[in-house]
Order: sequence, then C-alpha cells, then structure tokens
Amino acid sequence: MSQTKTRRHQDKPDKMSFFAQKKGAALAKQADTAGHQDGADHSGGSSPRSEADSLHDGEPLTAAFLKRALDEQSRRLVATWQSSVAELKRDLQDIGSRTTHVEAKMEDLVDAHNASTEHLKSLTDQIQKCEAKLMDLEDRSRRSNIRLRGIPETVLPADLPSYVHSFFKLLTPEIPTDMLLLDRLHRVPKPQHIATSLPRDVLLKAHYFHVKDLLMRRSRTVKDLPAEYTSIKMFSDLSAATLKQRKTFQQVTETLRANRILYRWGFPVRLIVSRNGTTTAVQTAEEGIHLLHQWNLTIIGDTQAPKPPRQVVKDWHIAD
Repeated sequence: MSQTKTRRHQDKPDKMSFFAQKKGAALAKQADTAGHQDGADHSGGSSPRSEADSLHDGEPLTAAFLKRALDEQSRRLVATWQSSVAELKRDLQDIGSRTTHVEAKMEDLVDAHNASTEHLKSLTDQIQKCEAKLMDLEDRSRRSNIRLRGIPETVLPADLPSYVHSFFKLLTPEIPTDMLLLDRLHRVPKPQHIATSLPRDVLLKAHYFHVKDLLMRRSRTVKDLPAEYTSIKMFSDLSAATLKQRKTFQQVTETLRANRILYRWGFPVRLIVSRNGTTTAVQTAEEGIHLLHQWNLTIIGDTQAPKPPRQVVKDWHIAD
C-alpha cells in the first residue's frame, strides 16, 4: 500500500508539469500572434512574413496545401508572363511601324537614285557626243599640219624652210616645187615628258592636203635618205583630247598588232580595222573589246573597264 501511494504521488507531479507546459506554449503563441498584429497596426501594412510562411504556420504539408501553393505560384507566373508578352507586343508594333516608315523612305530614295542614274547616262551620252564633235572640228582644222621630230636645234629658224623643202623633195621628187607650198613653219614648245637633250618639234601646215597625205605615206616607205635626214620622224598634228581618247584603245591596238591585223585611225577618234578582206570601224574601246571577243582573240592587258552607275533593286519587295 505504501508503495502504491508513493507511485501515485510521483505520477501526479508529472501530469501537472505536462499540462503546465501545454498552457505555457499556448500563452506564448498568443503573445507572439498579438505581437505580430501590433506590428502590423503600427506599420500600417501587412505582416512582413511571406505568404508561404503564413500557409505553413500551423498547417501540415498535405496534398491540399501543396496544391494551393502551386496554384498561387502559377497565378503569379501567368501574370508576369502576360505582362512581359504585352510589353513585347508593344515593342514589336513599334519596330514594325518604324520599319514600314524606313522602307517607304528607302523606296523614295531608290526611285530618286534610279531616275538620277538614267538622267546621268543621258547626260553622259550627250557630253560624249559634244566632245566627239569638238574633237572632230579641232582635228579637221589640223589635218593639213605635220609635226616633224628630230630636226637638230643647230638648224636656225631662218634656215628651216629650205631644210624642210629639201627633205620633202627627197620624199616626193615627182611633186613640183611650187606644189610644196607651206603656209607656216615654226618650232613648238617641248612637252614635259620629252628629254631635254632632244630638239623641239617643228610644226608646219601644207597648203595642199593631198601633198601632205602623200608626204605622210612616203615617210613610212622611203628608207634611203641622207644621214642628216634619217633621224627625222613625221606625225599628224592631233589635239590633246584626241590623243587622250586614242589611249583608251591601247588594249585593242596591242592585240591587233600581236595578231598582225591591219588598222588605221579615222576622224573623229575611230579605229578602222581590216581583217580577211572586211573593214570594220570601231567608235569606242568597248566596241573594240567586243569585236576582239567575237574574233576569239586573246586580249592583251587588263580588260576590266569602269562600271557605270547601276540601278538599285527594291529587294525587300522581292523578299516579301
């Protein structure tokens, strides 16, 4: 009996301490809740704890709890995604309107460029025709001129007429002396590319063109001349524009010479080519290159020609 009483007295304090602990925990939780409410009232806002913490407080991690948490997170993600998509749509619409504006401006610029290109081509053709006319007029006014190169400077200006007449008489002995009439005869300034040791050229104008033409032909064929005349060379007197234009035919003339094809110069700047009994007149270097291609000849030198301004294509319309 005494042992039983003793055991009862020992169990009673244990039960009392258990209930005391439970009551203390409840009071502590109430105090904590009251403290949070006071903090919210003083701050004028909601509790600083997160919603996940509030959902977790006092509730076990069940399937229903997880479903509510996932639904809440999904709503947040959907709202964020919808906001981002709306902003992206606004940006795309803005870019689309700006692109349309740029394309419209580009279309105007392309139309203006193409019109200017056509106008430039027309003006270029007109200028080339005018230049050809001017060259023809200037060269025709010089057709009776002869340029003599190689007459020594020791021949004084007063002795030039008799010296030249003697030279021409050797070339054309059948021409009467009165037909070898010269309208003018004088030396000309030396070009910069000519060596200083060489004498100045002598420029003269023959009164009769057929005599001048005969003299030019004989200068290429007559070989047996006295020593004092062997250094003399005869050239046609051409304008600077004509000489510059003839240089553009350099590839054509070099190719013709390499293939032993005869050619001669016409007026205005025109290349007259004789091949297989057929004579062809070439007005421009491009026509000459095209003719050589037709004859299947290998062109000497660089055949790359400057490209004219080209038309611009509205490729964004093609892409559409």
